[in-house]
Amino acid sequence: MSSSKTIISIEGPTASGKTALSIDLAQRLGTEIVSTDSRQCYKEMEIGTAVPSLEERAAVKHHMIHSHSIDQPLNAGTFSIEARKHIKELFTYNEMVVLVGGSPLYAEALLYGLDELPQIDKSIVESTRELTLEELQQKLKECDPHYYDTTDHMNRRRLERAVQVFEQTGKPFSYYINKPRKKPDFEIKRFSINWERETLYSRINKRVDLMVDQGLEQEAHALWKKDNELVKATVGYYEWFNFFEKRCSKDEAIAAVKQHSRNFAKRQLTWYRKAHQMEVLSNKDPLSQLLDRIKS
Repeated sequence: MSSSKTIISIEGPTASGKTALSIDLAQRLGTEIVSTDSRQCYKEMEIGTAVPSLEERAAVKHHMIHSHSIDQPLNAGTFSIEARKHIKELFTYNEMVVLVGGSPLYAEALLYGLDELPQIDKSIVESTRELTLEELQQKLKECDPHYYDTTDHMNRRRLERAVQVFEQTGKPFSYYINKPRKKPDFEIKRFSINWERETLYSRINKRVDLMVDQGLEQEAHALWKKDNELVKATVGYYEWFNFFEKRCSKDEAIAAVKQHSRNFAKRQLTWYRKAHQMEVLSNKDPLSQLLDRIKS
């Protein structure tokens, strides 16, 4: 790809307004959008992942939305390979491509490639797989508090990998993922939308209420029946499982979705504060700010 090509990546915490901003920007630039969301690519997940509406997808063509099934899950590496194919094609007739998503690991794998991690002994892999989720969380908190503060605590695969790296090398996982990035073959402009913490949390609570009105309970119930590991690690769905199994009330399940969504947003904010090449936009007229910075 030519170095004159530019990727504009719109990132930020959940409920920060990324979707609307990316659509407005893509329309101004006459280009298309590639999603970097780790869950919106699954066709079985819609309401709980806040997938762009049919109207929004009609306004601007989106790629990596409902493109795969939860029965064949992607990781950051396989996701980036698929997404790069779309970007390469889009660059044949566009100077700019817009990315959008709230999964910083996936965005960085796509933009900069994956970090090189050490090989893990089979005995260490087997021992970590025997740990409960709570035990993995506690181990990671002790051996790598920085990564613990930024990662998804319900994503067992990520927790296992981070603990395995520490057990193998004695060094925290964050040591390996903070190496200098290789120079990509396109220009990168990364932006996140800034909100005051309490305002953002209020937006998250309201969005969860809207999801419930749209049928989140029914969508979660259909996924609960599938007994899928990916779903069990996805905020917005697994909280309902206690309700379906009569271990909590419906109100408690909804409250848990809100709480875990706010917790997730907090971890996203921690990551974005330290993200490579990230510029912060005010939530006041972010499109004008974006256009000014892209031209500069």
